[in-house]
Amino acid sequence: MCVEDRISSFPDHILCSILSFLPIKEAVRTSIISNKWRYLFASISTIVFDRFLLHGLTDRNVDSFKNFVNRLLKFPDQVSLDCFRLRGDGISSWNDGDHEFNVSGWICAALCRGVKEIDLRLDYLEDTLPALLFTCHSLLTLTLEAKCFQGSKIEVPSDFCLGNLKALYLTSLVLFGDSIHRLISNCHVLQDLAFTEFSVANASGLNIRSPSLKELLLLRLFSTDHVVVINAPNLRFRNYAVYF
Repeated sequence: MCVEDRISSFPDHILCSILSFLPIKEAVRTSIISNKWRYLFASISTIVFDRFLLHGLTDRNVDSFKNFVNRLLKFPDQVSLDCFRLRGDGISSWNDGDHEFNVSGWICAALCRGVKEIDLRLDYLEDTLPALLFTCHSLLTLTLEAKCFQGSKIEVPSDFCLGNLKALYLTSLVLFGDSIHRLISNCHVLQDLAFTEFSVANASGLNIRSPSLKELLLLRLFSTDHVVVINAPNLRFRNYAVYF
């Protein structure tokens, strides 16, 4: 009995959309189905590397994994990315000189593909975030979370501008000087802002001024100053617990 393969008859963009919902391993495995499927996985619009995938690495396959990621992000004729997620709370254990992950290069490759959402949850974010991340106009949602206990120290560059960013979620970060003010004031259409386990150093206080902001979450915020100013006339929801 011959069964018709109707799925393979779908247009490539629909097949790629379907593959984007699969774990990356499963998406790659579809390349053996036929010639039509051989390189479809390289055009998926959502790329997720989670801790389960990273924890499966060994000394024997870590270099192959790095080469695979490099090829996937820089594949010829690549489509724009909807989302790039890197959730590797053990990725720093491989950065021992022999198996250095070029996380900054991966982020840049995603940004060059016009990515709309970036979600980074790593042990450390210091020296990992490329300058391009702070000036990317395609970004709509940005999530930065440092998994280490003491957080990561971040200083936002003076030319920072994410003009189309609508959602910003920061966890376990320490921002220095005027970084926090540049973050907010240069996100002109920001609607959703969340600070969790967050602290500000060498600053006069926390000043949140945003005419476009609609939702604000401040949870376990640690500051060296007792002044928190919120000026958001369109704010519809706020929730905060501040500790000094």
